[in-house]
Amino acid sequence: MTFNRRCLMAGAAASLAAPPALAQTWPNRPIRLVIPFPPGGGTDICGRILGARLGEVLGQPVVVDNRAGAGSMIGTRAVGQSPPDGYTLLFNGTSSIVRDGFDPRSAVHHVARAAITHNILVVNRTVPVADVPAFIAWLRARPGQVNHGTAGPLTSQHLAAVMFDLLAGTRMENVHYRGTGPSVAGILGNEVQVMFGSFSAVFPLVQEGQLRALGTASARKSIVLPSLPTMGEFLPGYAAELTYSFCTPLGTPAPIERRLEEAVRRVLADENTARAMATNGFEPYFESGESLNASIDRDMRRWADVLQQAGIRLDQL
Repeated sequence: MTFNRRCLMAGAAASLAAPPALAQTWPNRPIRLVIPFPPGGGTDICGRILGARLGEVLGQPVVVDNRAGAGSMIGTRAVGQSPPDGYTLLFNGTSSIVRDGFDPRSAVHHVARAAITHNILVVNRTVPVADVPAFIAWLRARPGQVNHGTAGPLTSQHLAAVMFDLLAGTRMENVHYRGTGPSVAGILGNEVQVMFGSFSAVFPLVQEGQLRALGTASARKSIVLPSLPTMGEFLPGYAAELTYSFCTPLGTPAPIERRLEEAVRRVLADENTARAMATNGFEPYFESGESLNASIDRDMRRWADVLQQAGIRLDQL
């Protein structure tokens, strides 16, 4: 029996067996929030901000558990194999790729999208350019000679670079790290010269002059840094949004998921939470239900097309 089928059968059985009282009393003990990346990256920073406030709204501590590796698959699988009782949640950048036959949606259910942030194109001080057009020209003169740091294969940072190369006619060498924190250390140490880094992880270094920001990968400008151009201004059609969602194991009772959804909505409506998010480069962005499912489907199709056009095979990563 496949992993996917076991999860579906176990989840369905648990859901049917769950008495109404379970949802009515949830939560009555601490909740584990799995973040599938190391501490220090954008997912971790945003997850901790929202997790702390979520615990206040739900009346129980939300304890972060960093489970890094395999481009978030290790943490996602761990949540998918947990009891579907609402006490183990996943907070992750919305997964948009089926890898090694593993579709994250076969293990977890995206209940509520909570935030959006900007991956910023940054270069270290060895790169002699100040804007995107100059950077593109510099890359074209050095095919395969410039290293780009990612948080792992098929993470949003990696996909942003693949789309950039495809539309700009350049070729960077992707160096995959185990999370954003290690990739930031890589660019500061000149192991890599460029990266699409999450705003929260790289903007403080831009302010300190250690990195130079050239543009945002999002289709819209950053509220925090509106002077930063978008990649689409130079590469028409470029858009690589990074969003974050709260997820549950498949089979989690619907009443619990609805309570979680409503709690996330309340968290995002809190002015102090929104201020803390903005300070770290995140913007509240709520979506749920069929709208969220449709958004994920569109993302999956878009990135599958990008990888196919770029000639990237998933079994080679």
